[in-house]
Amino acid sequence: MKNAKTLEQFKLPRWNELPSVDQYLEQVLSLLDEWLGDYLAPDGGKVLTRTMINNYVKLKYIPAPENKKYGRLTIACLVVIALMKPVYTIEEISRLIQLGIDFKDAEFSYDQFCEMIEQAVQHAFEGTSMPKFETSNDPRDLFWHVCNSFACQLYVRHVYLRGE
Repeated sequence: MKNAKTLEQFKLPRWNELPSVDQYLEQVLSLLDEWLGDYLAPDGGKVLTRTMINNYVKLKYIPAPENKKYGRLTIACLVVIALMKPVYTIEEISRLIQLGIDFKDAEFSYDQFCEMIEQAVQHAFEGTSMPKFETSNDPRDLFWHVCNSFACQLYVRHVYLRGE
């Protein structure tokens, strides 16, 4: 992370900003580093590796590529995985993704997740609490918990553990 201001401007690509044309693995890795690298791998590391993604496909946590290319749904899943892997296991992340998709379509769930995670990060760095949803049947309640867990670990990592 270059500076705290970057975290204040934490922004994720929405569904319609994900590539509409299927991408090769190297292109996907490049996009993930571009979108998330400053937040998740500030020391120049990789957000995800080729081996990780191949294992996620092999273990059926993400859809397999078609003709060696990854579609929009898979790219969205990889964004979620990259964000959540410091907090949850891949098995838990896979289950959370499925819960989101089961509630509504992938596009709606992904965009809702992005919006809530951005809000959670903003609240964490401002020292405020993100408003909670009243009903536990609302999937946004689940997103609230998941997004706050990510935002809190990001805050601790960047403010206390990296000295920023």
